[in-house]
Amino acid sequence: MNKGVLLSHPGCGPFVQQAAQGLHEAGLLAAYITTFSYWPDSKLGKMLKAGLRLAYNEPEEQLRRRQITDVPPALVINHPLPEFLRSATAKFGLGDIASNFVWERTEKWFDRIVARKHLGGAEVVYGYEHACLETFRAQKALGGLCIYDQPIAHHDTVAKILDEEFKKFPEMKTSRDVHIEHRRYRYNARKDCELALADRVVVASSFVRESLISAGYPSEKIWVIPSGAPKVDTSLRRLDSKKFVILVAGHLSARKGTYYLLEAWRRLSPPEHVELWMVGKWLLPAAWREKLPGKVCISDTVPRERLFSLFDQANVLAFPTLAEGLALTPLEAMARGVPVLTTPNSGADRFIRDGENGKLIRPCDVDGLANVLSWAIEHPAELYEMGMQAAATMDAWQWSNYRLLLGRRVADLVGRNVSVPNVEGADVSVSRMP
Repeated sequence: MNKGVLLSHPGCGPFVQQAAQGLHEAGLLAAYITTFSYWPDSKLGKMLKAGLRLAYNEPEEQLRRRQITDVPPALVINHPLPEFLRSATAKFGLGDIASNFVWERTEKWFDRIVARKHLGGAEVVYGYEHACLETFRAQKALGGLCIYDQPIAHHDTVAKILDEEFKKFPEMKTSRDVHIEHRRYRYNARKDCELALADRVVVASSFVRESLISAGYPSEKIWVIPSGAPKVDTSLRRLDSKKFVILVAGHLSARKGTYYLLEAWRRLSPPEHVELWMVGKWLLPAAWREKLPGKVCISDTVPRERLFSLFDQANVLAFPTLAEGLALTPLEAMARGVPVLTTPNSGADRFIRDGENGKLIRPCDVDGLANVLSWAIEHPAELYEMGMQAAATMDAWQWSNYRLLLGRRVADLVGRNVSVPNVEGADVSVSRMP
């Protein structure tokens, strides 16, 4: 292993790939360890595509979710067994509890593999919540540095919010929620140990930063580096003048504020031309999907390309979340010219100027959400202009800005005199940050 940064994450989500790319552009990435990545031109990639035709109608669509596009293949190391086990659990419909059981064990298995096989010579390990405890311990034993990426608010903050919700609405709690609640102490103890070993913690919003400080973590160790937006493109927006689409995207759960969205929808008594599109994994009682008024379309999670297509057809994104880090969905929507209605707890309040390029509402406020949605339906022209302002906002903070800032921070930490390029003209001066 060459000196530099070893980045370790079981997945290939956009936020992980952007971190790896940022470290690579700074000349710091020694390796990116993951479970499974798809390289379409490789022999293995072609074999997987052929094999998955037995299980999926569109195997390429499934594999593209695991494609790494901007890190050289030579720097990517795969340990695919955990991902295959998780995918099999989901494909065969074994349920949320089985999925959670497999998730926990495969995360720990992956962490142990990284700790035992991949640390030699790395100056820094860059790990993610719940997936790097053994790796951090081994790195510390070798005298190296650890950077922890915390994607969501501290668990004390999230638990307090959810406990209050389940106290108010006990019928909201599913068997999955009960299963996780029984194991919460174990999960959180692991996260606390990881956090204690970290030399620096990367967070994407002030909401997460404040939650860590409230939990007693020293503020001087926290880096706030906001997630970026994809390339701004409003050219494909195709709004139907005969209908008004409210889009909801992401997990449909207690934490995402879905209950309040459903109640607000009922209070709207939606006009004939208004439609509610809900896209994501349903994690509430099944009965809550029934007898919703008006035109409601509920579908499971879709690939990112399909989600962007839905953005282009939506008048507004409703995202009344109760706790996040910095959710990517609002930023992606804004980059497509879609105004966002959300809460400060989304972390997107750094980018949203209330009434100019979107709307901010209080968490758990049904009346406030219903009023804002009613206003949006009655003012489509003003809403469209908000969307254009939202796109202009995200044009000033792209993923390239995130990568540049991350690369500079890590280079300073290790005392490396590296030349970090101004990627795509990115400017990360504090005065320019939204």
